[in-house]
Amino acid sequence: MRAAFLQGHMPLPSALPVAALAAIADSSLDGWAWFNAQDRLGWANPRFHLWMGDPNPGIPRIQLIGQLGSVNSELAHLGPGHQMVLVIASRLLECSVINAGDGLAWMLRDISAELRLLAQLAEEASLLAHGVDAFFIIDRNGMIRYANAVAEAERGAPLGGLVGRNLANLERLCTGSYQDPKPQDQAALTLRLGQIASSGSPLRYPALHARLDGTEIPVDCALRPHRLRNESVLLLNARDDSPRLMHLQALIKAKGEAETANRAKSAFLAITSHELRTPLTGIIGFCELLQLEVGTAPLAIREASLGYLKLIAESSSSLLVIINDIMDLAKIESRTLEIRPGIVDPLHQLKICETLWQERSHAKGLKLVLRPPSGTHQMISTDAQRLRQILENLISNAVKFTTSGRVEISCTHLADAVEFTVADTGPGIPAENQESIFKAFWQSADHHTRAQGGTGLGLYFCASVAGLLGGKVWLAHSSAAGSVFKLYLPRASTPRPSARLLKSDQWIRTADGGLKPLR
Repeated sequence: MRAAFLQGHMPLPSALPVAALAAIADSSLDGWAWFNAQDRLGWANPRFHLWMGDPNPGIPRIQLIGQLGSVNSELAHLGPGHQMVLVIASRLLECSVINAGDGLAWMLRDISAELRLLAQLAEEASLLAHGVDAFFIIDRNGMIRYANAVAEAERGAPLGGLVGRNLANLERLCTGSYQDPKPQDQAALTLRLGQIASSGSPLRYPALHARLDGTEIPVDCALRPHRLRNESVLLLNARDDSPRLMHLQALIKAKGEAETANRAKSAFLAITSHELRTPLTGIIGFCELLQLEVGTAPLAIREASLGYLKLIAESSSSLLVIINDIMDLAKIESRTLEIRPGIVDPLHQLKICETLWQERSHAKGLKLVLRPPSGTHQMISTDAQRLRQILENLISNAVKFTTSGRVEISCTHLADAVEFTVADTGPGIPAENQESIFKAFWQSADHHTRAQGGTGLGLYFCASVAGLLGGKVWLAHSSAAGSVFKLYLPRASTPRPSARLLKSDQWIRTADGGLKPLR
């Protein structure tokens, strides 16, 4: 009886004679102590002294409990036949109270390791049942014994809906990239599971798991053997690999876009180099000719010299336009483009553009027409220089690509905005190119002809600057009869954060992002 009790095969009795208690305590690995009728410590075995800090014989039980700290104060009210867990010097001791003779006995059992193990088992059970991965328990024939909530949700099954199904009907094996999926044969699955259970080694593999709606999800599976009671089973963790694959696809797409952008920039550099070299060559060549003419010829050839000077001026202007495009692009991308808001007359800006482009239009045999504005005339608050740059870019494109007919410019006053229109009678823009014309470094000439020249930055600049001014530019219509571009600007433009706002002579930006007159 004594041996069976010490080994834990018998329950703890509610009362023991003092002599029997002493015999048990002498050979026990637990801590034992007896308190006499005066509720003082009568004796204790070595293990009790070790765990309780070697208390003095005869110490009152209440005083000893007080030395254990307030966390163990409930021990004073613990009666015979009851138990509680004490926390003493990082140990967890289960204290049982027993009637012994005319006094009480304490039995202390160290359950620290046992509780740690139970906690670990509870933690693992919680992770498996409520973790982010699907978890299954299957037998050696592939029959599902248990599936956690994640497994059921991912496969569209109701509570308990996967239990009793066979893994062969749920899973298709495939390559590491989830290609070439193949159904599993029941006999082959049973053989494979038996080999894993016999070897004791885990197996990791990719697979496609079927959902009840007929779709499949890619999963990264980890299968390992386990002993459940007296039966050999297998534990299957199946992590949904869809997020990783989506991330990988996004990376591949980003890589492709980066490579496309890199090729476009390379093409842009090549185009720009050519565009810069051509006018520079003209400038240098005609300067040399002019020097020769002026240095050796009489005044009679002055007219020819003036012709050379005109070519120099035109080449220089072309070069300046290209350089300005490049500088503006750099400012837009570095978010340092300066915006100077002020009071602007839309019609006046159109008249300036008409004056600047009338002669060049006439030289191409085109008619540049400024139509009267529509709506109630009103001033707007915006950057006059940037507005004119947008309009000139649109007019420049219209004149450049129109071989005959006319270019019309106009504006319409709306309730809280102004809408500018630039229309031409050119060949139009192919439908497949209309979504790309506002991209940087893109030119329709890349696919057809580069006879018209340019860097392909004009419309990108227009769209970017219009956005910085709080408006937008778009292609309103395009056909074989011509194209119509529109620019929308609010009456009071609020520059976007990507522009650097500077004080003008008339207007400044307020703390709430609006504009007000500068006094």
